[in-house]
Amino acid sequence: MKFETPSRSDDRDSTSSLDVYSDPPSDRMAVHVVWEIGLLLLAGGVLFALTRASSGPFAEGSWNGLMAALAPLVLAATAAAVSLRVGAINLAVGPIALLSAWMFIDASSSGTVVSIGMGLGAAVFAGVVLATLCTWLRVPGWAASGAVGGAIGLWAGTSGDPAAFMLAELPTTGVVAAVAAGVGLSVFLGLVGSFTGVRTRLAPIRDTPVGERHGRGGLVFFGTLLSAALAGAAGVTAAWAGAPAQGAAALPDPILMSVLAVGAALLGGTSLLGRRGGVCGTVFASTLLLAFMWLAESRGWSFDAGWIGLGAIVAGFLVTRLVEAMNTPDEADVASSSRAGEVSDLREDEPAAPQERDELYEEYDEDLAAVGSGGDPWATTGSMPRVGADPFGASGAFDDLRQTHPGDGYDGARYDDADRRYLR
Repeated sequence: MKFETPSRSDDRDSTSSLDVYSDPPSDRMAVHVVWEIGLLLLAGGVLFALTRASSGPFAEGSWNGLMAALAPLVLAATAAAVSLRVGAINLAVGPIALLSAWMFIDASSSGTVVSIGMGLGAAVFAGVVLATLCTWLRVPGWAASGAVGGAIGLWAGTSGDPAAFMLAELPTTGVVAAVAAGVGLSVFLGLVGSFTGVRTRLAPIRDTPVGERHGRGGLVFFGTLLSAALAGAAGVTAAWAGAPAQGAAALPDPILMSVLAVGAALLGGTSLLGRRGGVCGTVFASTLLLAFMWLAESRGWSFDAGWIGLGAIVAGFLVTRLVEAMNTPDEADVASSSRAGEVSDLREDEPAAPQERDELYEEYDEDLAAVGSGGDPWATTGSMPRVGADPFGASGAFDDLRQTHPGDGYDGARYDDADRRYLR
């Protein structure tokens, strides 16, 4: 019977047919931590300066008004950050928020649950359309969201104003709950996005050219749909928290909200190239932008608030460059990651190291060689040793034991071979 073993070439061919991808080097989160600490300190300084102002929106609405404006901005910025993470930027955050606010106000006469369901349902429908364009047709996010936002803008221009708002004004506890929900959701999504496994799954989306298949269509669909839902929640919160007592419609500005949302997401540390981002940066950047807008209004600075959002976008470009530069792997990391996992490394047979012989055993080796050649007196004849053979003559290592008295071994007596007696 003959057994055939596979050859080396067969193993090499079977191995080369497998798609083996080496894990990318881990991102350095330290740059996000340092940047977010800087944002926290800067936002705290601007808030302190805002509280010292004697005029402006903070003097009129105090902390309740600030939180009522902060809740929708945090939700909109989180929506933009989620879309950036999956590589399909959502520029229609403001138009989707406008659509949800319009539906929420128009259905307010039917009750709270129905009006909230109408507002969020419209946002989800817009998100499904946007996600389908990005995943099925593989349209770039900026182009798909631009088309969806343009369609919503055309619709809003011809639909007129919604019906009068019939719900009660959102109480202070509701505003605090909305801010807490927005901040908690943003931080939670930031923590999830900081996991190495999540970033590894997002890596093909980032590395694949636009329009080509990357195998992560489900993640893009879910991320885009989540971004649209968060934008809808921002619109509902803005309409509910900003509704005056007389019941007039309070619709958010779609262009300003989109600019502020994208600016806060980029300024918070989310990379424009996708995948990378921090944890609390979006919340800190949103607070900084809103506080700076209110501070500029309280100081009487005559410029539009949209320029602040546009300046945040430009600053976000620099932050993206910083994040990408600090996360660029070293040449040693790239070399080690490219060498790891290669099957050829397992086939390299290293030469065996020569076995070192101790000098202490050389004498015994010579004695054993003499025994094997028959030159030693302790050579065997048949199965019994020769008479008079010295069993200790082979090595001489046991001479002291051989000449010591077997009785006690402590008196130092020596045995005379000629007289055959012990000498003391």
